[in-house]
Amino acid sequence: MIILSTVSAWELGDRLETTQAQKNEALREAKVAKLDGDLGENAPYQAAKEKFRTMGRIQRRLTQEMDHLINQGHRLVDPLSWVKEDPAAEAELGVVVVLDLDGERENFLIAGARDHHVPAEGDVVPIPYTSPLGQALLGKHAQDNFTVAIRGQIRTVNIHVVRRPTREEILAVFPALRGE
Repeated sequence: MIILSTVSAWELGDRLETTQAQKNEALREAKVAKLDGDLGENAPYQAAKEKFRTMGRIQRRLTQEMDHLINQGHRLVDPLSWVKEDPAAEAELGVVVVLDLDGERENFLIAGARDHHVPAEGDVVPIPYTSPLGQALLGKHAQDNFTVAIRGQIRTVNIHVVRRPTREEILAVFPALRGE
């Protein structure tokens, strides 16, 4: 089963809708440009046709991704549900892990499978629980040290703190939740 944040699911749906709208707009542009005659030398027609093809490829990829989520089974999780009073016992979905990665201090939020964006604010960065580092962190505790292969390189990880995120950190990572 694949775990997604509600925000990632919304973004996937919005992206599919936007792509469909752009594809339809490109089709309209091509129909209008086609009226200008010779299609071989009609730059607006060629551009609209290429945009239509590109949007079609993106739409197919997004549809395949959605089909994969449906076929694999998925669970939606509200990131605000990760804000809790009880302390985190170990690294799991929805916790912040403060660690040194090859000597550099990082704050990672173990998040859903599609949460791999860089937030505009704050110092907490989401990493998918399905990523190599996310997988390696699951079940670990403060003071654990280990190595992990990330993009073909062996990296040294020293965990300092495993804690629950604050509401402010979740809203910085997922600004779409500010309206709730």
